[in-house]
Amino acid sequence: MGDLELTTGRVDSHGESIYWEFASLGAEDDRPVVVLSHGAGGTHAIWYQQVPALGAHYRVVTWDSRGFGNSTNRNNEPNPDSAAGDLAAVLDELGIQQAHLVGQSMGGWHISAFATANPGRALSLAYADTVGGLWTDELREAMAGFNAGGGVSSFAQALVGGHPALWPGTGEADQAHAFLYQALGSFHSPPMDQLGATIQWTVSHDDVSALGVPVLFIAGSHDQIFPPAPLANSCALIPGSRFAEIPASGHSPYFEQPAAWNDALLSFLSAST
Repeated sequence: MGDLELTTGRVDSHGESIYWEFASLGAEDDRPVVVLSHGAGGTHAIWYQQVPALGAHYRVVTWDSRGFGNSTNRNNEPNPDSAAGDLAAVLDELGIQQAHLVGQSMGGWHISAFATANPGRALSLAYADTVGGLWTDELREAMAGFNAGGGVSSFAQALVGGHPALWPGTGEADQAHAFLYQALGSFHSPPMDQLGATIQWTVSHDDVSALGVPVLFIAGSHDQIFPPAPLANSCALIPGSRFAEIPASGHSPYFEQPAAWNDALLSFLSAST
């Protein structure tokens, strides 16, 4: 296996400049592509523990959704539909017709929107600690309960290593690593006030099932935002889908328990290729 090469760039998409990064073995690399779509607390940089591991087997695309990281938000339209167009623009720029799609939290809505708007371009869908638009009454109740308990504001984010997307045990186990999570989100001001347009977007389980692609749900065992039990029940509504629960983690097991998260995803991708 040769060394991974990293190329970076931007593509214009409906008045926005969308930033992307592409890890591959070079121009002759024709391995399948995995696209990693970040959540509302992150950017392309959150995937630093995934790109090398996945890159040993696949070409890997990371990107910043509009208003996050290095991508613009001039038109104030960060929603799943616009993200679907932006992701299509990135893949078209890179000459990629099909890819395995992974969406963390907010990114789950984005991959659902892209896959349903572009039938045939998704090879598989991996929903990581996300509803992804696949709302159920149980998940709505869980979200209402989380918000009633104070939601994000109930967490002591002022603490070094404290963050609503991390299980408190993560900070206790490795405060410096948890602090890095905070630091990664400090380089930009994401449009969190516009997140409602994403959360309200819905897609039916039947529509996702009709895509005919493998589906995986990954959940952190201590995720208080989208708890594993209702996510598992949502997963079960898609015939043939798989569910993986990552222990000792909260809303961001890709960061908190990267080895277990990577293994779960790679096992799924191997069976889906």
